[in-house]
Amino acid sequence: MEEYYDIAKAYFRGTISAADEKRLSEWLNEDKHALLFRIWEDEWRKQAKAQASERTKAAWAKIANSQELKANSQTSVRPLRIFYYAAAASALLLFGVALWLMMPSGQQPFMAQTGAQEQQNFVLSDGSEINLNESSSLAYAADFGKKTREVLFEGEASFSVTKDAERPFIIHTGDFSVTVLGTEFILRAYPTDSIYTLQLTSGKVKVQYLQDSLFAETGDLVQFNTVTKLFRKKLEANNILLSDLVNRLERLYDVRIEVGDTTLANETLFISINTDDSFEDVCAALEALLPVVIEKEEDHYRLAAQ
Repeated sequence: MEEYYDIAKAYFRGTISAADEKRLSEWLNEDKHALLFRIWEDEWRKQAKAQASERTKAAWAKIANSQELKANSQTSVRPLRIFYYAAAASALLLFGVALWLMMPSGQQPFMAQTGAQEQQNFVLSDGSEINLNESSSLAYAADFGKKTREVLFEGEASFSVTKDAERPFIIHTGDFSVTVLGTEFILRAYPTDSIYTLQLTSGKVKVQYLQDSLFAETGDLVQFNTVTKLFRKKLEANNILLSDLVNRLERLYDVRIEVGDTTLANETLFISINTDDSFEDVCAALEALLPVVIEKEEDHYRLAAQ
């Protein structure tokens, strides 16, 4: 069980390999394993939010005491450079320069960084919760939440964002960004990674690199290749109702699917779909997983028991 627990954790983080993903899918075919998987997932989510309020107060107090930057924008970059050189991390120096360019003139940024094997939890002024994993950085302007909600981020963290339709929550990692209204997700975007990964637990987000963008919703796994600058999206569904999956596929492929047998609509399944696959490939996968047949009719598809 310990082996599959490690694989499951990689799945929750969005870093699971294709081979382990296949093994996990086969393992989840047994009902008792699917139940255990849900328990592990609940524990993972609770850990991401645990002790947020008390640790947030202490962490921000420590940051505020150690980072008293001058209001003059021409001199504010000097303390940043001293701080990052003291940390002996050139990657953090680049983060500091990007932060200085992002901040409005005269504003003092709030900054947080974690070391190896360290985590910090924060609750922002808008109620959004962020759990920073090891070797990660987070920063935002002092007026966060007044007009805009933008943060600068590198590393890995889980986000639970408070909904605010008038002020989207925007995460910047170089030229890569994530825009959300209210949702929960895990983002891994270390500057040394060749792949950035976003695992969306709930809600909807827009991921963007320069002019290229795509939307993701609950259950999607988005990967961005920092070398090729290309996106890849997968639909990750754990114990999803077939009726809900059909709705997702209709939106994704712009098709209409009729479920011929109402009892089929309540079937649950674990499935991973690469959205680059054709709809015909997805139909073939569903027919392999379930005793169903999917046939093309005049203006729609019909899913029926085999």
